Amino acid sequence: MVTGGITNKHGVFNIKNLSNGSYLLRSNSIGYCNTITKVIINGSSENIQEPITLKPSILTITEVLITGSVSEKRQNIEKSIINVSKNIASITGNVTDVLKGQAGISVDNEENIYIRGNKNTLVLMDGVPTTLMSLNSIPASSIENIEIITNPSAKFDAEGTGGIINIITKHSNISGISGRVILNYNLNKAVNGGMNLHYSTGIWNFDLGYNGKYELYETNSTLDRILFADNIRIKQEAYTQKINKTNAFNLNVGLRPSKKNILSLSFKSAFPELNNKQSIIGSQSNQQVRNNVKRLNDVSWERRMFEGSFSYKHIFQKDKNEFSFDATFSRNKGSRPAEYYIENELLQKSTGGGFPSNNSIQIDYMKAVSKTGVLEVGLKTTSRFNDFDYKFYNLNSNTGEWLIDTSFSNDLEFQEYIHSAYAIYSNKFTTKFEYKIGARLEYNTSKLNQFSTNEKIFNDYWFPFPFIQAKYQFSEVKSVSISLNRRVTRPTFPQINPFISIIDQSTFETGNKYLSPETLDKVEINFSLIKNGYQLRTNLFASSTKDFITQASSLFETDKLMLTYVNGNRLNKVGADLDFTFELSEYGSVNTAISAFYTSSTGHYNEIDLNTNAIAYTGSLKTIVKPEKKTELQLFINYNSSSALPQFQLKEIYYVDFSIKRTFLNRRFSANITVTDVFNTIKWDIESDNIVYKLKNYSKNQTRFIWLGITFNFNAYKATKPQKSSEGEIDNSVIKFGN
Repeated sequence: MVTGGITNKHGVFNIKNLSNGSYLLRSNSIGYCNTITKVIINGSSENIQEPITLKPSILTITEVLITGSVSEKRQNIEKSIINVSKNIASITGNVTDVLKGQAGISVDNEENIYIRGNKNTLVLMDGVPTTLMSLNSIPASSIENIEIITNPSAKFDAEGTGGIINIITKHSNISGISGRVILNYNLNKAVNGGMNLHYSTGIWNFDLGYNGKYELYETNSTLDRILFADNIRIKQEAYTQKINKTNAFNLNVGLRPSKKNILSLSFKSAFPELNNKQSIIGSQSNQQVRNNVKRLNDVSWERRMFEGSFSYKHIFQKDKNEFSFDATFSRNKGSRPAEYYIENELLQKSTGGGFPSNNSIQIDYMKAVSKTGVLEVGLKTTSRFNDFDYKFYNLNSNTGEWLIDTSFSNDLEFQEYIHSAYAIYSNKFTTKFEYKIGARLEYNTSKLNQFSTNEKIFNDYWFPFPFIQAKYQFSEVKSVSISLNRRVTRPTFPQINPFISIIDQSTFETGNKYLSPETLDKVEINFSLIKNGYQLRTNLFASSTKDFITQASSLFETDKLMLTYVNGNRLNKVGADLDFTFELSEYGSVNTAISAFYTSSTGHYNEIDLNTNAIAYTGSLKTIVKPEKKTELQLFINYNSSSALPQFQLKEIYYVDFSIKRTFLNRRFSANITVTDVFNTIKWDIESDNIVYKLKNYSKNQTRFIWLGITFNFNAYKATKPQKSSEGEIDNSVIKFGN
């Protein structure tokens, strides 16, 4: 063998730098016999005029079906990638349901997501800024992958001290027309599903999708609280009914006029509606007086959301020299009407709404500067706005007139700009040792205009964010990595919005307009061992957060509590993760994952003590059994230990899910049955004992459900990642809701 080459689409080839002499040219192609042609080079170019004809091989095959199994979870030191279609929750629920089954992830009673005990996370959708919807409003059936990024590089926005959750929606790359229809029904009055259509001509790609859901859930809770100041005891029972309706649409248009140019345009819209009716019966008493309380809170949320994005990428040389430009726009119009009944009489009501929007422009450039070295640089500008108007009214029983309550009403405007630049250089010292080093610099300005008090608050910050990552590959199956980075969490709009909302007759909630950002420094070490039949990954991590943001409660009046957000002093955390998967050949697999961490915090806010010292851990066991090729059974067991937050102690949570799935019609059609929380054990049990009050709060949602689901693919629809995953060019800003 001297040299070789391949033909273009017309069969033309060109082989250069041959010395004079006689050669044999061997031509081959899959499915054809080899052909030998004699060629003589004698000091000049040699053109082979006659076509080289290849004869078909004797062996012919009418059809070959190759199938493979993608792991539910792939991990490295930067992130974990969850294949949603392999998860039980893809049949039953939303993105929140998928996340709460992952080690190191916990979800509280308000559907807040915690990564290793930190809920300050950056949420992305297909790598673009969004105000589109909350995670529990996104049907899991519309999602391809979820990336949990715990150690993002300097290329990402530095927002989110807890990490990044990137949600990648389903797309297709099949030529022609293809599609998918999904429908899941809950025997307890819930349904979700959607449809995805794809059309491709080779140059143009079109994706059109719809996803919707309807849910009706009930919650029963009890509360027992003692306020020490006047020895007031509050006992209550509450019944809550939630109706959640969501309709979401998306359109993606891609154009690739040449191999070097890629353009895409994306539009998304969503129309979530939520009604929350809470009936409260209880009493409030001290040593002399006892008053019975009967209250009904009827609160609704309605949003109209739209977002669009444009992306252009020019490839000078693939994976060596590329330029990209991205622009995004997201707008949310929301309303929050509420009515409050006391002793069956409508005595209070409120109206409110906001207009949050996110806009960003980003430029990225990548250049290979040596055989293995790559330099990446970029600039980005992000703007976030919100206009919020909230009016609270009390009924004058004598005149029947509604009077505005200025202590609860508010009218304000918020503006924020983040300008950033980054640079990253990656290279290899040897074939086994590679590294990545970089930094990001962000300049942040924000202005809060509170019209009701004529107060203006302006802040500006410079944030440097260094980043280092290194990996040593001991062998093909064993490696160790280390990462050091810095992150920030800026207060979200609800956390700084000073309007007061009513939770019950003695509990109120408000934001803190003087809240400061929190910054985190973290180091993490990862060990990975991947061999045929099993995968083992472990992480050791340590972090320190300055000015950490947490929720705390204090006396509002002698018989009332006010929940708000405050800055603590310092929060330190050390912990470890372990993830082990054992493949049982074609008959299934077993995965176990454990995450444990120790947290220590210091700080005070007025009379509130923010000091904590606690150990928490989560664990899961997932077993997949395949008795035959078309049938799959899944059993999932999850456990979250008790955990401590400033002022609060949350008791343990554990549950079991089970699912069976069967495919038909050459895998184009599938049906499944899933039972969630088989033993009905999920509950919210929290206690607090501090110098202000003592509290016991128990809440039980409907969690045991039977789901029936069907999926139909036509014309070989296959879901693939869109271009903007976290491995692509776009970084993003945090979701901020206005009401």
